[in-house]
Amino acid sequence: MFGKRLCAILAIVLAVLFAAPGLSARDVVPASGFDHYRTGFPLTGAHAQVRCESCHIDASFKGTPKVCSDCHNSVRAEGKSGNHIRTQAACETCHTTKQWQIGKFDHTGIVQSCASCHNGVQAVGKGGSHIPTTADCAACHTTSTFDAARFDHAGVTGSCAGCHNGTKATGKSTSHLATTNSCESCHVTSAWNPARKVDHTQVSGTCSSCHNGTGAKGKPSNHIPTTAQCSDCHATSAWTPANFSHAGISGNCSSCHNGTQATGKSATHITTTNACEACHTTNVWSPPRKVDHVQVTGTCSSCHNGSKAAGKPSNHIATTAQCSDCHSTSAWTPANFSHAGITASCSSCHNGTQATGK
Repeated sequence: MFGKRLCAILAIVLAVLFAAPGLSARDVVPASGFDHYRTGFPLTGAHAQVRCESCHIDASFKGTPKVCSDCHNSVRAEGKSGNHIRTQAACETCHTTKQWQIGKFDHTGIVQSCASCHNGVQAVGKGGSHIPTTADCAACHTTSTFDAARFDHAGVTGSCAGCHNGTKATGKSTSHLATTNSCESCHVTSAWNPARKVDHTQVSGTCSSCHNGTGAKGKPSNHIPTTAQCSDCHATSAWTPANFSHAGISGNCSSCHNGTQATGKSATHITTTNACEACHTTNVWSPPRKVDHVQVTGTCSSCHNGSKAAGKPSNHIATTAQCSDCHSTSAWTPANFSHAGITASCSSCHNGTQATGK
């Protein structure tokens, strides 16, 4: 009964207060169908179902609040709950009278951290597949472009491979070194490539499987031509100087023993067009196993001078003739003989010792 009387009084008072010039008595809307729009505060949504006296307490009409928070302050009407998101934004920024449950959300004015709401209770939290990190959401995400997140490795609590597995983030490429090492053993997030170091103890392939000029630096152009593995001569702890084995060498001796890559012929070497391997072997270099005199380009005495090779014995016939005048390399003795070039007297040889005497 009281409610009907209040509505009737309300209709009359509002008609007087808000009557436009020329408004007649017939324009006043009856209490049962009062047009609240005339007040400048149309009743929409849930407000249309509220009883008049809920807002117009003690039949007080003038000065009735029109801002949400002036009524929804837990005195006049229900206000923010204890677990409401902390924000300085007005209620109507996110809520409407037609749909009080949030239909839109404006992060402007939020004074809490993301995780204080996005905790799986008040709002959606991190998914089960999210990168394990202690960083706040705002460190990577923005409210305007949440999915297009920037990334900062600071705060990540898992290992590299926990994310860099080809699913969450890019994993090892197909050309990566074959290794059981964890990413962080060689890489750092501030400078991923080139890697700061390589722990060769964990590498499971051969040297050349990586040191091929693609995965890692390969043999230089002036390297000794060989089919041997790097590890046959080099060690990862001390790459140079290297051990050396002639096994696997695919070039000839002089391709390395040229005075640049390795020691070449000495200044006192026999003058010859022979290849090194024609006379020498890698397991016994000196003395040479044989000498092919066919390729020797000097005279006999240029080598057989007592320095490079054995010279004339002390009891040799005194002569200015060349060795080859009497001897041949195929059969050194017996020798041919010609008195041409003999520099001593007859008796110096024909003495019954070197040659027949008297």
